[in-house]
Amino acid sequence: MSEAPGTSYDTVPYESHPFSQSHPDRLATVATLLGLQPPPVARCRVLELGCASGGNLIPMAVGLPESTFVGVELSRRQVADGQKVIDALGLKNIELRQMSILDVNADFGRFDYVIAHGVFSWVPTPVQDKILEICARNLAPNGVAYVSYNTYPGWHMRGMIRDIMCYHAEQFTEPLARVKQARILLDFLAKTVEKENTPYSLLLKNELELIRQSRDSYLFHDHLEEVNDPVYFYQFAKRAAAQGLRYLGEVDLRVMVPGNYPPEVENVLQMLSPDLIRMEQYMDFLRNRMFRQTLLCHQHLTPNYALRPEQLTAFHVASPAKPVNGTPDVRSTEFEAFRGPDGVTLNSREPVVKAAMVHLAEVWPQAVPFPALLAVAQERAGLCATAVSAVAGSHTTADTAVARDGEQLAQALLKCYTSASTSLVELHVRPPRFAHEVREQPVASPLARHQAALGNAVTNLRHELVALTPFARHVVRHLDGRRDRAALVDILTGLVDQSELTVQQDGQPVRDAAKVRAYLGQGLDEELPRLASQSLLIG
Repeated sequence: MSEAPGTSYDTVPYESHPFSQSHPDRLATVATLLGLQPPPVARCRVLELGCASGGNLIPMAVGLPESTFVGVELSRRQVADGQKVIDALGLKNIELRQMSILDVNADFGRFDYVIAHGVFSWVPTPVQDKILEICARNLAPNGVAYVSYNTYPGWHMRGMIRDIMCYHAEQFTEPLARVKQARILLDFLAKTVEKENTPYSLLLKNELELIRQSRDSYLFHDHLEEVNDPVYFYQFAKRAAAQGLRYLGEVDLRVMVPGNYPPEVENVLQMLSPDLIRMEQYMDFLRNRMFRQTLLCHQHLTPNYALRPEQLTAFHVASPAKPVNGTPDVRSTEFEAFRGPDGVTLNSREPVVKAAMVHLAEVWPQAVPFPALLAVAQERAGLCATAVSAVAGSHTTADTAVARDGEQLAQALLKCYTSASTSLVELHVRPPRFAHEVREQPVASPLARHQAALGNAVTNLRHELVALTPFARHVVRHLDGRRDRAALVDILTGLVDQSELTVQQDGQPVRDAAKVRAYLGQGLDEELPRLASQSLLIG
């Protein structure tokens, strides 16, 4: 997120983290659902514009060793920081180039996936145009580009808050002083309207809460930079089309489905919208949308927005949803509920759906190929035996029963993916690879081990940021595949002796050496499965 003149990112580096929504697997999944044939993720070329210190790109290079990654970043300091990580990990499939986006040319070659996250709205118009030019000229024929940007009408309200903070902060030259003063002013304004319930007071309170939770680098670069240029969606789509690009969709497909509105609202939207661009713009008006994560492709491609359940046979499926009932009945037609992390539930009476969700809950965060999931669900629900016995050896009828079960399951999963909450179901064309079980000599991701030596925030193999406890951090650092449980307990005991780690009972330090080892062993036995569930271990 760094193409600001100067560059201010050398003074205040932007915190560089993974964005799971920009991963090639996610882009390819959406493109495939929309009827395209994107390049294979396992062997692809990826270009990221404004890559900061590689917090998004480096984990991709670790997880996709047969792919190639190039990052472009103006800030010399951030490129240097990223290069240190690349060198420490010994990665050969990634390159960070310190240069302006304006200097990217045809010599860079073609890329299967182009990523510009958090850049477009924060750079001048010529650089914005260059980003779209790169997405057209340097994108492979079947490639997909990801561009995120601030949008109106939502940013009209947030822009007002930005103007207030910028007006006050412009009196100060030192970046962190500007950030501090912006926080103080916004806090003052929010307190003056604390007891009011007007749209303006609610806006101030909401912004204050967001800013309180944000880091200084976010506030400085996202709100106090000289350039922050939101656009209406239709304007962005028009500019992309002028470069020979087609609007493919949003990385979060559910926001594109007008059927998620009440029927009376959907009917009016359909009447108002002769094409996809107008439909998307009207939905932005309804949502007061302020941010988009848009996917683009070449104009010669023809997406198909009529999603079909049979498409799911090409995907791997994962779900964090857990059965509400501790012992769900998967063989009856009684309703069972499966609740996702955000509280949204899938309710179904179909045995094949219930059995599939139970299996996915058991193996989470692993993703299961749809045909394998269907087979497991049919067996658990007793559907295979029923189908075969009913036909007395007739493969035709048995195949029909399998097809019916598959259609029921696919319809339920597709509905979850495109409606109420994407947290219920994940789809992947190339799922991340990680260990579900803890082996005798466990191995953590090399990137996670490197990051754990520096702090408690690490990137897992699902391209997500994970916050480790102090104990987990020390464990991860030493999971290099050369140590079994006893050796790990020895290391942890040494850390206690060196006062780098403490063991407590009832709030008091444990001094007895035997008890220290016992507690450390118990803690390790609990922590290793947790690290596996967080997708931090390699199989």
